[in-house]
Amino acid sequence: MTFRPRRTGARRWAAALSAGLLLTLSAACSGSDAVLLTNSLLAGSAAVNPPVMRAIDGIPDWKRTGPPQRFDKEGLYGHIDGGAEIVLQYGFRELSVFAFRPSEAQGQAIKEVGVEIYRMKSAEAAFGLYSTKLEGQETAWSGIKTDHWVSQGQANLVKGEYLVNILAPDCTDREIGEFAAALERKVPGRGAKRPPGMACLPAQGMVPGSGRYIRGPLAARNESPLLEAPFWGFEPGPGSDERAGPTEAFSAKYGAAPAVSKLVVVKFKEEPSPAALAANVLAVFKEYLEDVRFEGGLVEGRNAAGRWFLFQAKGAAAALVLGDPDREVSLARTGSALSRASR
Repeated sequence: MTFRPRRTGARRWAAALSAGLLLTLSAACSGSDAVLLTNSLLAGSAAVNPPVMRAIDGIPDWKRTGPPQRFDKEGLYGHIDGGAEIVLQYGFRELSVFAFRPSEAQGQAIKEVGVEIYRMKSAEAAFGLYSTKLEGQETAWSGIKTDHWVSQGQANLVKGEYLVNILAPDCTDREIGEFAAALERKVPGRGAKRPPGMACLPAQGMVPGSGRYIRGPLAARNESPLLEAPFWGFEPGPGSDERAGPTEAFSAKYGAAPAVSKLVVVKFKEEPSPAALAANVLAVFKEYLEDVRFEGGLVEGRNAAGRWFLFQAKGAAAALVLGDPDREVSLARTGSALSRASR
């Protein structure tokens, strides 16, 4: 059988964001009602209702078309149909949605830009949610200092505890890039903040910009079906009010096309039983892979294409190699990652 890791989850929630923004663009309000509502929003305390969640203005050549729409946890499901749960698992606080049009639209086609600003529980949570859409080597735009990417019709950036999604299907890349650069300067924070565990990923051979922070069962499942099993600890425990379990993971791509693989470093809250963990991983490998064996603490197997899948653990950390053509290079990479994780 051929093992094909799933890569649809991040794109699914990205599509859900786009759908929510399109609805916002079509329903953007203006006029006296908008002014009254905006004024009432501005009257709130800045500590509870930060300016970036109230209203953003002053984007050169663009004018906000109405007051922001704001969503809490309950309202998020109505805005992101099918994509809210992964946002909540990273630690969501509030969403503010804006719509913009060019300040001088005479003589040109009407264009609209939708902006979603997610305020997360921490800067690490914001980076984690941002990272779920990273594939590596995304296009950057000069003038934006924080982590970001710009693509046809869309842009994304993370700064402090805020994740910003920009949807502009009728705009050029230049218009989107300049808009994103102006907007980034109005978002509080000092750039992206990666969780310390990201440092476990060896830099040598890494595909630039492919690092991800994995939190919660949906992000784990989207990373690989090998991470779906409950024993990993991505699921919250019985009776927990949390949407994600205590286990965290960090991943990145390595190599060059067509021989790109992935390394995942899993960090447990408490050190698991080595024997039980190895037995569970062995069972999962046998479900998906061929030529599976366990020897000397190493679980390994191959897919139908001959790519290697490896597992090793050390203390409260474990390393998974997903689909590497070179077994020896993979072993060296897992050893380096586990050494870093145990420091």
